[in-house]
Amino acid sequence: MKTYEVIREEYVPCTGALTPSRREILELRLENPSLYVQEQYMRERSVEYLTSQQDGSPVIEAVLEGGRKHRYIFCEL
Repeated sequence: MKTYEVIREEYVPCTGALTPSRREILELRLENPSLYVQEQYMRERSVEYLTSQQDGSPVIEAVLEGGRKHRYIFCEL
């Protein structure tokens, strides 16, 4: 397991803003960041996952119904 600082951002399409409507910073011990994000949305009917890298750190976006988007940026501590 690794320890990560996780930045979780929530984007709501209704606001029209390009900045997140909500942001929180968590410290988590995880085996697999991708699995952690997938577990957060198990009850959603439709989810699309997008994965990229930012400065060598994994970035995972979950795009939900209605255009809602949650972005997770994982920085290993």
